[in-house]
Amino acid sequence: MQNPNNPNQKNQMHPDDIRNMLIFFVVAAILYVGYSTFVLEPQNEAMRAAEAQKQEQIANGTLPQAPETQKIVSREEALQDATARRIEIDNGVIFGSLSTKGARLDDIALHNYHDTLENKKNVVLLSPQNTDFPRYFEYGWVSSDKSLNLPDKETIWRVRGNKKLTKENPITLVWDNGAGLIFERTYAIDDTFMLTVSQNVTNNTGRSVTLYPYGLVSQKGIPPGFTGRWMAHEGPVTVAGEELHEPSYKDLRKGKTESRKAEQGWLGITEKYWLTVMIPPRGEESKYSFNYRGTEKDKENQGRYQADYLGAAVQLGNGQSHATESQLFVGAKRVLTLQDSQEKLDIPHFDRAVDFGWLWFLSKPFFYMLHYIGEFVGNFGVAIILLTILIRGSVFPLTNLSYRSFAKMKKVSPQIMELREKYSDDKQKLQQELVKMYQKEGVNPMAGCFPILLQIPIFFALYKVLFVTIEMRHAPFFGWIKDLSAPDPTSIFNLFGLIPWDPPAVLMIGVWPCIMLVAMLIQKNLNPPPQDKLQKDIATWMPFMFAFIMSKFAAGLVVYWSFSAIIGIIQQIIIMKSLNVPIHLFGETKEEKELDEAVEKGPAVHPLSEMAEDEVEDALFGHEEEEAEEKPKKVSPPKPKKSKKKK
Repeated sequence: MQNPNNPNQKNQMHPDDIRNMLIFFVVAAILYVGYSTFVLEPQNEAMRAAEAQKQEQIANGTLPQAPETQKIVSREEALQDATARRIEIDNGVIFGSLSTKGARLDDIALHNYHDTLENKKNVVLLSPQNTDFPRYFEYGWVSSDKSLNLPDKETIWRVRGNKKLTKENPITLVWDNGAGLIFERTYAIDDTFMLTVSQNVTNNTGRSVTLYPYGLVSQKGIPPGFTGRWMAHEGPVTVAGEELHEPSYKDLRKGKTESRKAEQGWLGITEKYWLTVMIPPRGEESKYSFNYRGTEKDKENQGRYQADYLGAAVQLGNGQSHATESQLFVGAKRVLTLQDSQEKLDIPHFDRAVDFGWLWFLSKPFFYMLHYIGEFVGNFGVAIILLTILIRGSVFPLTNLSYRSFAKMKKVSPQIMELREKYSDDKQKLQQELVKMYQKEGVNPMAGCFPILLQIPIFFALYKVLFVTIEMRHAPFFGWIKDLSAPDPTSIFNLFGLIPWDPPAVLMIGVWPCIMLVAMLIQKNLNPPPQDKLQKDIATWMPFMFAFIMSKFAAGLVVYWSFSAIIGIIQQIIIMKSLNVPIHLFGETKEEKELDEAVEKGPAVHPLSEMAEDEVEDALFGHEEEEAEEKPKKVSPPKPKKSKKKK
């Protein structure tokens, strides 16, 4: 230990000082590391993020927008613009042209699809800017440096190499800005509706530059074929990362902003049967956006809808080059084509461009069955009939129980008549006796609900398939049905075309809805009569109301419902014969008329409803007698044993 009075130890540090110095250095190091980690680094990160956001906002502000007003010309006239050359596009599936002015893809039509069955005009998906309904793709680069001369919609590109874009021959466009930046753009097309867009830029300016790649699809107004139904989304659509977003045209007009970032996905505009979308470069973060320019009401349908993406910043030193690759899809929403592109190009959820809805677990299998059966037999109408047989076969055990219950109810009609005569003035007693009689005869009130409950999701799932899948569009059946996705074109009010008069749309009730009406009337006669006047009236008029409603639906759906009803009739007749129940397909027997008159007089009773309530309660809470505790048996005390006396 140091002695402070020892002169030899004057230059030596006191142990307390050494300890304090070590503590100081340790605390200082901790403070320095902590300050750097938790204060300086977040501040620097925030500054870098703010600068990046600033650059992105600047770049966003320079994304091209279409002019507000233009002189409208015909599509043919717009394609004959003398100021630019057009490069022909044709892969046997789509055809059109690409303008060297602005390098826009603004002319695409489909070889195998037409506007209507009568009109053989090809479906047009892209049109130049100054036409009635313009829609086009545009790609390029933007920068926050306003001194850079970048290509825009007026730029005239030079064609290098091939002069026609086919699936075997891509085309390349080149533009030199005269100040050291050279831009190249290559378009390639596969044998479907997918194009690949490769952009390359070389910097020979003598300094560093920062550029942002972008792509956009722009459209004026809402398409003429817009249906606006809830069954399928039509309008802006995007998958950003793993999430599907479907903002409506109305949302954009109201000023709702749609913007999100992702490293993979796709975005654009979807219609009922057609898709016009971009697939930005994968593996690098891009900003996906939707915007609208125009009035909120847009009564003249002149507003501008735009979907665009902005890629990550590209910093190019002098002498450096950079290439980016993306895809675009413009064509029909064929399910198998979308799935094939999804797998080949690793596009997330690309098949969800076809909206199968929340019953997709039924809609998708129905589609595959219809598609492959239709390809095998060569007719989608026949495929619908075969699918109907398969569906009815799969639910046969349940419908069999239901029809047996109906047959038993039909069989006890004479007993019902007797009870009504006996208790015509006592509603409560009549209901009680009917319940006892049904239980005695083994009638299950819940069984009659199964066919209806089963057919509701099947009906909507099949309707979804017929409504949204292009494979069913313009698919013919036999005779007058040329399009299974459209309503039956005939009408009973002009005797199905025999009278030279075109009824209004509300009176277009065709042959197949009438066939369905007859089948439903036969089913009504095979079913037991309701025990309530209101239910009886509903059962009487329901077939007519349903036929009227279904006449506006796709003919394929009416074919399904008609054959499903016919199969049900056959099944019901077989069951009724096995139970020796009289069968009357048309009209009523004397006994049934008397029972109807008794129901009309009253009283109105609901024995089946009461039985159904009891069954539900039993299922939920069990039988009271089963839950009741058994009363404990009275236990008598044991008898005392007699003692044996010794003799």
